[in-house]
Formats: sequence, C-alpha cells, structure tokens
Amino acid sequence: MVVATALRVASEISQAIQEDESSNPILPVSNELFWGALTFAVLWILMKFVLLPPVLRGMERREEKARADLAAAEQAREAAAAKLAEYQASLASAKAEAVRILEDARAQAEAKRKAVMAEAEADAAAVRAQAAQEVAAAKAAARAELRESLADIVVAAAGAVVEKPLDRQAQLQIIEDYVNRAGSQN
Repeated sequence: MVVATALRVASEISQAIQEDESSNPILPVSNELFWGALTFAVLWILMKFVLLPPVLRGMERREEKARADLAAAEQAREAAAAKLAEYQASLASAKAEAVRILEDARAQAEAKRKAVMAEAEADAAAVRAQAAQEVAAAKAAARAELRESLADIVVAAAGAVVEKPLDRQAQLQIIEDYVNRAGSQN
C-alpha cells in the first residue's frame, strides 16, 4: 500500500515535470525521479531495519569490551601499586635487617677485639712478670756468685798483702756488708 501510494505520487510528479520539461533543462526526467525516490526508500528501510541493528550491536559490544578493558587495566594498576608498596616495604625491612646485622657484627667484633686485647695484655703482663722474676733470680744468683768469688779473692789478696792468715768468716762478713751497700746503691 505504501508502495502503491508512492508510485502514484511519483507518476503525478513525473507528469507535472513532463509538462514543464520543455522549459527547464536541468530537471531530471520524471521516471528518474520516481526510481530514485523508490531506491532511496528501499535503501533507507534496508539500512534502518536490516543493516543498522548489527552495526549498533557491534558498537555496543565494542563499548562494553572497552569498559571491561578499562576496568581490568584499573584493577591491574591497583594490583601493581599494591605490589610496589609491598616490594618497597619488604625492601625497607630487608635494609633494616641488614643494618641490624651489621651493627650486631660490629658489636661482636668490638667485643672480640677487646677480649683478644685483654688476653694479650694479660699474657704480656705474665711474660713481663716472669721475665722480671727471672731477671731478679739471675741478679740474685750473680750477686751470690760474685760475693763468694769476691770474698775468696779479697781474703786471699788481703792475706797475701798482710802476709798472715786472716779470719775468713770475719772478712766475709765485712765484704758482704760492702757488697750489699754497693748493690743497694745500684
């Protein structure tokens, strides 16, 4: 029915145009106008009801996919930010642990150094004390030997000078007193 009405309107328009056709060379021929209007109407209906809905559905799917991709990207960005914060926190705790371990190692090394130094000083003091005792014993032995040798030599020399025998015990006491006085001055 629509088509019949369109055909009737087109034929009336074409008749009116044919009458004026001799006067205007730019106007199309009436049957061209009819077929052009008919083709336009058919293509418009075809586009509106057949071709446009799948295109709109495709655009909606594309828009939904873009929204889903944006949401996924936002979630991924948030997850990456959380991972970064977690990584930075673990890095900070690892640095703190490393500093603590270094400080503990330094403290242990310092304590070990002090212990070794104290032990070395104690050993050195023991060696010095032992050396001092050995020196004192050597001095005492040398003095005793010197006294005996000196006493014998002095008594023999004095006896030779005086040309008479001397009392060895009395002379030894005099010599020992002298050696003790000379030894205490050194």
